[in-house]
Amino acid sequence: MLSRLEYKVLGMPGIEYQLLFGTLVIAFIFLLYYAFIVARRYRIMDGTATSKIRSAAQGYVELKGVGEFMQGDSMQSPFSGRRCIWYHCTIDKRERGGKRTTWTNISDDCSSHLFRIVDDTGECIIDPDDAHVIPETDSTWFGQHADGRAEAPKVNRVISINSGNYRFRERLITPATTLYAMGRFKTIHSDLEDELISKQVEDLLRQWKLQPHCYLNEFDVDQDGKIRQGEWKTVRAAARKKVMASVYTQPREHNVLTRPEHGGQPYIISAQDEEILAARKKLKAYASVTLAFLIFGCLVTLFSIRTPLPI
Repeated sequence: MLSRLEYKVLGMPGIEYQLLFGTLVIAFIFLLYYAFIVARRYRIMDGTATSKIRSAAQGYVELKGVGEFMQGDSMQSPFSGRRCIWYHCTIDKRERGGKRTTWTNISDDCSSHLFRIVDDTGECIIDPDDAHVIPETDSTWFGQHADGRAEAPKVNRVISINSGNYRFRERLITPATTLYAMGRFKTIHSDLEDELISKQVEDLLRQWKLQPHCYLNEFDVDQDGKIRQGEWKTVRAAARKKVMASVYTQPREHNVLTRPEHGGQPYIISAQDEEILAARKKLKAYASVTLAFLIFGCLVTLFSIRTPLPI
């Protein structure tokens, strides 16, 4: 006597059954691949010893220390205005179509500002571009207007009731936060490279643009409330002068952490402990393998009832 499952499987149209079988095969392969990637990253994290900045070897390293601004630098989140060394701020807009509601991203601002990680032996400049950043705080709230600063809550960490047409998310790392970082470590035995100086200049200009009343009024020559193209040359020159003044007060030897050249090596900047991250990766790997074998069992059962292709 056929079971209910056998009746259902044998009664499915050929195309529908093949689509179901193919989807399960793809899910099985993806989960095994994902488990392999996560397990490899776990082994890298578990097998890489923590280095002191002063004695760190050139190449792929693991560092632990305290996150700090570059000397003479400062930065604020464009939403809450909190002082931070890194931020990622997004705005999504609610879109209604019939009975369906979707969220469309309309703003995605992630800081690329350089900052430092400091331990008891020295300091290292962190370039967050292309890094997987795990923040200290992750806040989500809703509002009626697309102005993150005006809609920002007064507390540090909030998940608000879904009561607005705009969804705001603010992820931050604040100064003096304990950081765990893995990446490519190199020492520059001269002044900062031109690329890093230009990056600092652009980051400083971005901060000035966020608060024009504090920084840009002095460059508004015609006092019309706008910085025109000719005036921007003066602004950029002033920003570069400020950055260079800061650079020349710093040591001539700079340690920098950037994205590894080898694609298989993760670039991580985390405000969470290494033990927590490693435990999560280990759990994800086990969960992926378990789910993959459950799907494999389903595939074997389906194949025993009905082959996906006629023989």
